[in-house]
Amino acid sequence: MRVDYCKEDLILKVFPTVGGCFEEAWSVLKNHFLILLLAIIVSGLIEIPMGFNQMGWKDKDSLSIGLSSIQFFGFLYYFLIITPFNYGVDWMFLKAARKTEPQFEEILNGFKKFLFVILSHLLVIGIVGMGFVFLILPGIYLACKMIFVPFLIMDKKVDPIQAVKLSYYLSKGYFWTIFGMAILSFFVFLLGFICLFVGVFVSIVWIHSAFAVLYKALDDLHFEEACKLAGISSVSVMNEK
Repeated sequence: MRVDYCKEDLILKVFPTVGGCFEEAWSVLKNHFLILLLAIIVSGLIEIPMGFNQMGWKDKDSLSIGLSSIQFFGFLYYFLIITPFNYGVDWMFLKAARKTEPQFEEILNGFKKFLFVILSHLLVIGIVGMGFVFLILPGIYLACKMIFVPFLIMDKKVDPIQAVKLSYYLSKGYFWTIFGMAILSFFVFLLGFICLFVGVFVSIVWIHSAFAVLYKALDDLHFEEACKLAGISSVSVMNEK
């Protein structure tokens, strides 16, 4: 983490860095490893049907309608089941990053905000997808800027459009930090895979924790500023209890 003296508030402020987030995330991992690991395992098991859906089936005239139906239901399964679970996992990691013991049943919290979860995910896919359609680099940029949408949906009382705006402004000035963390995450995952595959689970928990730590830091530092830039009243946007 980078520490700067803020003359306006007469306090020292800690700003997140790539290495600092992963260092703090390692502490989160050690303190809450078992429950976070369980969340990752359950999330992975829920995604297994998508693996079968994406198998390289060869279309034949007699099977084309059936295969199309399977793919359609796979699409619905991804958005209606997997996405809310993933948002719930993000919420558990955020609680752990805030040094609060996550409860396993909170993995279902994404279903409590079901409509906002689905709409926000569709919106992010649309925005990032358009970026990749035009050029690769805008897609990468927008993907980094939208990284906090799941946390904001779960953490704040915001709708999908507000979450997108806040994620864009909350990440202002931190694109290279987010991009650097994504690059480092690849090597952390690769290292975990090399370590007898079991290390993959440690790597995934560590990576998720690092991004939760980054969101927590930027929420503490820049949330009110992001609300002003997004034209949203910070008074009406509250943390979920």
